[in-house]
Amino acid sequence: MSNHTMPGPRPSTRSHRPQKPTIRTAFSPENSLNFLRLVFAALVMIGHGWALGQFGLCRLGRYEVSALAVDSFFVISGFLVTRSNVQVGTTARFLWHRFLRIYPAFWVCLVVVAGFFAPLGWLHAHGSLDGFLNAAHGPVQYIVRNSTLHMQFYDVSGTPAGNAPGTAPATDPGSWNGALWSLWWEFLCYLGVAVLGTIGVLRRRRLVVAVLTAAMWSALVVHWLAPDVAGALLGSPFAEGALRLGPLFLCGSLLFLYGDRVPMSGRLAAAAAVAVTGSMFLSEPHLILAPPLAYLCLWLGIRLPFHRIGAKNDLSYGLYIYSSPVQHLLALHGLHRHGVLVYFSAFTVGSVALAAGSWFAVEKHVLKLKHWTPGRPRAARPFFWPTHGARRRVGSHVAPRMAFPRQEDRLGKPVRGTLPETATTEHPGATGT
Repeated sequence: MSNHTMPGPRPSTRSHRPQKPTIRTAFSPENSLNFLRLVFAALVMIGHGWALGQFGLCRLGRYEVSALAVDSFFVISGFLVTRSNVQVGTTARFLWHRFLRIYPAFWVCLVVVAGFFAPLGWLHAHGSLDGFLNAAHGPVQYIVRNSTLHMQFYDVSGTPAGNAPGTAPATDPGSWNGALWSLWWEFLCYLGVAVLGTIGVLRRRRLVVAVLTAAMWSALVVHWLAPDVAGALLGSPFAEGALRLGPLFLCGSLLFLYGDRVPMSGRLAAAAAVAVTGSMFLSEPHLILAPPLAYLCLWLGIRLPFHRIGAKNDLSYGLYIYSSPVQHLLALHGLHRHGVLVYFSAFTVGSVALAAGSWFAVEKHVLKLKHWTPGRPRAARPFFWPTHGARRRVGSHVAPRMAFPRQEDRLGKPVRGTLPETATTEHPGATGT
């Protein structure tokens, strides 16, 4: 019998190998998503200003930059709003947060357009305010009929159209604020998340969201490649809007729900950037756009070092909802004829000033009501990843890890999961759709 003993099993090195980072492990409350949204709001402003000033269209390939910014808003919103839903205690509180973030500033914007911009436009066209209040689509009608977010019309008493030849912008002449069109779609997405959260899909059946995303994408493909098969149902304006924006929002949601499985990879981000760029040259970019755009936006939001920008004062929503009226008013007075530099400088200063006013006078104060509830609120429930993913040992039991680190919904931390996921843009008659 040999004196040599059998070699034992080699010690496992698996536990010592560094695990590859995922979106879940890499995501931090100190992120740059607010910075990205400010950039997207600026791109919308620039794209619209370029068209309103009659300088042409601002495009990347065959797709307008302002429309790409809109799409990017929706993927970020999908991630943050889904995260908010699974971290907030009740559906009612979730909807209350969403209401506060989008409606009050929107209502004030309607009043400002109807009570300030439109009278100046009427005065410029007619020389006095006679007939302004009693005209069709008057200021009161503009405020009341559009107050639900679902825009019924975009002019106020016929302004900003009907001005002297050569002074009114050629693009979108009958709309003060076409950018408001997508806020309605944004809120519909909020309601969809509320339904999915209420029935437990977001916490326990995340595969349902993946199936829903695939179904909407399939409908988009059928609608685009075989319109005769799709028929009138998928060809309606509502279906076209839903098939464009729905998959974008849902892809953002999936990146949150499957964040424990999606790796944080520079190579994947580079591939996503190539795919996004390539889609800009297609007749219908949305056939391939949503997944790579969602990944690229989240990767940039996590990796970029601009987490302090917008952390305390988020001007992106205000910049989005006020830039178009400022641009129209300046164009009515012919400022665009003095060249790109003069026109862009003027509307940028005016838009930023109104955005700051919206934040400091309206948004910042109404967000203090986020924790108000009639009655005693139920404590927020932590969200756990399914046990087939990464796990940790607690005594003799296996406990799933919590989702992205929870943080308090503090005022002044708007990207912390339950604040602004709103800014979105352009109505169907504007540039970029």
